[in-house]
Amino acid sequence: MRSTHETTPLADIKALIAQKELFIFDLDGTMFNSLGDLAPAVNFALRHFGITEISKENVRSCIGNGSRNLIKRSVASGIMFGAGKTAGEPIVGKDCAEHLDVRDKEAVDFVLNSAGFDEAKIDEVLKVYSAYYWDHCTEDTVPYEGVLEFIDWICGSEGRGEGQNGGKPAGKKVAAMLTNKPVAPAKKILEKFGLIGHMGCMDSSGERGADKIVTYLCGDTTPERKPGPGGIYAILEKQGVAPEKAVMIGDDTPDVMAAKNAGIDSIICLEGFGRPENLLPLEPKYTIGHIKDLMKLV
Repeated sequence: MRSTHETTPLADIKALIAQKELFIFDLDGTMFNSLGDLAPAVNFALRHFGITEISKENVRSCIGNGSRNLIKRSVASGIMFGAGKTAGEPIVGKDCAEHLDVRDKEAVDFVLNSAGFDEAKIDEVLKVYSAYYWDHCTEDTVPYEGVLEFIDWICGSEGRGEGQNGGKPAGKKVAAMLTNKPVAPAKKILEKFGLIGHMGCMDSSGERGADKIVTYLCGDTTPERKPGPGGIYAILEKQGVAPEKAVMIGDDTPDVMAAKNAGIDSIICLEGFGRPENLLPLEPKYTIGHIKDLMKLV
């Protein structure tokens, strides 16, 4: 279990939630545990190219900053394992010749280049991975405990008056999603769990339904991938929400930095796919153990 030390007092996060109107969620490791589908897809691609498979926990270590980085780290890990070495989280006492820290970009690139995996070759692996993942991305992906309930609570809040730029009514809470994951699997996951796909549909009372996630941007649809602020800016503008009324909820370095770069608050979950030892030095103002803890505050 990853460390949950140095979390923010729940009373402070409760006060933060009360004043926010726009909740921007990350997807993998924050809303959903997608490891059950990501790991088989990664290993399918590795097998296809004759690379040693890696464990589910190793795949978890490789997640973050989008699909391309996942594949680069996973290929480098498989190469290391195939050579009788190790890869994944840092191991005290092992140098980079024997153990690959998958979040060390220079070390990953060195392993890939040494094995002849240039960017074109990574493109080939990514293509095989993506095709398999698209076909299987909702088989073993599950929402984290409390996530759907928390989004339901957001959707149930009442608004007052008119919003800016044709956005939501002032005071009404809404949920959005910003991920570096490609749009095709992200949309498929959101649809499976009833978070989008309701616009224009009639409910039992004859009213038009509304999506619970009012807008979402993905790695191939956002103006700028996290940690850049462009995606957050676009969501703020579309929803007519001031930065001080928005909060990013995530679990990894790109989420912390995207929020900082956009000038909005963030709540960072220390038990997602990110590492607390990488997250805490970035000094996120609000941290929580697990996203399920948010349901204790509403």
